[in-house]
Amino acid sequence: MSACAVRSNGRGRAREHVALLCCVAWLAALAMALLAACGGSSGAPASAFGGSLNHLHDVLALRSTPNTVLLATHIGLYRSGDGGATWKVVAAGDGQSMAGLMTFKLAQSPVDPKRVYCLALPRTGTGAPPPASGAAQPGLYTSDDAGQTWRLAAPATAFPSPSLYTIGAGSGGPAQVYAVVSSLGPSGVFVSDDAGAHWRRLPKVPADPITGITGDPAHPGRVFLFSSSTGVSISANGGKTWTLAPGISGGIYALSLAGNTIYAGGDTGLFVSRDGGAHFTLADGKDTFSILSASPSAPATAYALTGTAVFRTTDAGQTWKQAAPTSQHPGLISVDPSNAATAYVGFSYPLGVAVTTDAGQSWRSVAH
Repeated sequence: MSACAVRSNGRGRAREHVALLCCVAWLAALAMALLAACGGSSGAPASAFGGSLNHLHDVLALRSTPNTVLLATHIGLYRSGDGGATWKVVAAGDGQSMAGLMTFKLAQSPVDPKRVYCLALPRTGTGAPPPASGAAQPGLYTSDDAGQTWRLAAPATAFPSPSLYTIGAGSGGPAQVYAVVSSLGPSGVFVSDDAGAHWRRLPKVPADPITGITGDPAHPGRVFLFSSSTGVSISANGGKTWTLAPGISGGIYALSLAGNTIYAGGDTGLFVSRDGGAHFTLADGKDTFSILSASPSAPATAYALTGTAVFRTTDAGQTWKQAAPTSQHPGLISVDPSNAATAYVGFSYPLGVAVTTDAGQSWRSVAH
């Protein structure tokens, strides 16, 4: 999900800065849309990505499918198979699956790399015309060919409440996926073992609100749940029982797994585990990052975002170095799972993507 923040030396103020920066960006985008609606012009031609009406929600570099990256946006799901050189709308366009919906959250199975999921929600507030054939059903969509084609796996009506907030792919099987229904609080985590065809509700989890959930590629059946108020919880049995991750204090709103190295970022700093989550230590207590992304190909290397810059570590979070400046304020980042020197950074307003292939020394625009 799109996010922004600041690198803060005064702990506990990340959320206030997140809200302020995101609000400013949203107001700027709204002003552009209003000008267009009233016959005004921003001076920028509409792009292949929807122009000023569109913005980015998620970016995902795929594992085991070289140079392939997906963009979930407000008015389309885009795929590149050549490192961003060219893009194709693969869903949410007129006549496609997810037509008329916003593509919101992406997840790739840690067991079957061809299996990808997308949470698609009702599209509001863009001013974009409705699809000629009518809007598709909101819910969970899935692909079994690394994002080239998509189908509805579970409509939002399959859950007690349609307030789907996020998804995460599980490691308990090739078709395991989790869904979080935010309005149900700690009782709102559901799991499917058949790519969304059937669901069961997990026992109450020790987290509220739930920020994210993800399976552990290094340990089949293990799942991590993180919360902006209660930190990180770990289940070794697919969510039947949970334990709080030792060594973490405060809320966590960014989590990235790279083999046995796990990064967790929150208001009180950055916590890192080098033993698969058995123990966490405070690696950096002075900085606050909103997004973390590490590559299993080099677990000690990770990228982190602030409201204005990208930072990179090569020693598992002990020290950070600012990467080369990007053309816009970054909102999302996804590292190539097979090559830690390659990372994609996403911009929301206006929508764009830049890539580095030299570990952040330089960036090249690949979508704008």
